[in-house]
Amino acid sequence: MTFHAPFLRYFREVANCGSVRLAARQLHISSSAVNRQILKVEDELAVKLFERTASGMQLTPAGHVLAEHVNRTLSDEERCLNDLAELRGETTTLLTIAGQESVIAEFLPPVLVQLHASYPLAGSSFKAAGGQDLNRLLLEHAADVAIMFDPQDEPGIQNLLSRQLPVGAIVSPGHPLSGQRQVSIVDCTEYPLILPDLSWPLRRILDDMLRQLDKQPTILTTSNSVEFLRTMIDQQLGIGFQTAMGIENRLSSGELVLIPLANPDPLYQQLSLCASTGNKQTEPNRYLLTLLQDRLNHYADHWSLRSANRHCVPGTADGHERLT
Repeated sequence: MTFHAPFLRYFREVANCGSVRLAARQLHISSSAVNRQILKVEDELAVKLFERTASGMQLTPAGHVLAEHVNRTLSDEERCLNDLAELRGETTTLLTIAGQESVIAEFLPPVLVQLHASYPLAGSSFKAAGGQDLNRLLLEHAADVAIMFDPQDEPGIQNLLSRQLPVGAIVSPGHPLSGQRQVSIVDCTEYPLILPDLSWPLRRILDDMLRQLDKQPTILTTSNSVEFLRTMIDQQLGIGFQTAMGIENRLSSGELVLIPLANPDPLYQQLSLCASTGNKQTEPNRYLLTLLQDRLNHYADHWSLRSANRHCVPGTADGHERLT
């Protein structure tokens, strides 16, 4: 149920995905319907909310202002609906998890399966966000837990568990670098780069590395959407950079290749589970946190081992290395 105009969700999804088409897919509606709503509100407000570029939809300064309002409004709506359900005597507990879009693909589903098996009346919600938006969701109690990369210390937020995940260069199987055991950032700058935008903590790390180079790299495109970045890499347009998060299946199937990035030492990101210090400690909430901590430990061990043991699989058609 919702009592706010559909535009709010359309706008939030486009801002998160960086693409009308990808947002429409997430919302299960047509791209034209999403685009019409955005154009209509831009006309009514007499401002541009997005810059429409070849690399996707980027929020304008006016768009950022509206995004803050939309996020607050939708968070307040969810809390209100949950409070009304409690007043009606409904025992459903809503547990809200926040994280980057990439968390949805493989990391989170096993946790939710176990959660709902043990607490059938517990509802769950996932909020896609990044960077400081995750901190804000925790501080506003709009999320019970956030799964975030490289969190910064902030009063009111506690880091429950952190584990390292290896960062790699992501390429298509046919890319000239796909057979390398590891690569440096210098190796990668021989080719166009496909970078996450500044909402990803990894982007700041990559920018620091790139600034130290003599050669100016070619940055083909940027986005906050894992799906958009993956699509660009699929087209063999350049090299992306990230952990395995969000592309696990494609790495396992060989559709994409992750080459450990060393500069010269291996590069890692910290994946953390964070909660607000005033977080409600209900039984379902405590169980959720336990499941997430177990999942993070297993996930980090698995992908760290795969990165360390990257080797050539006998019998592959092209002889390229694959993660196994």
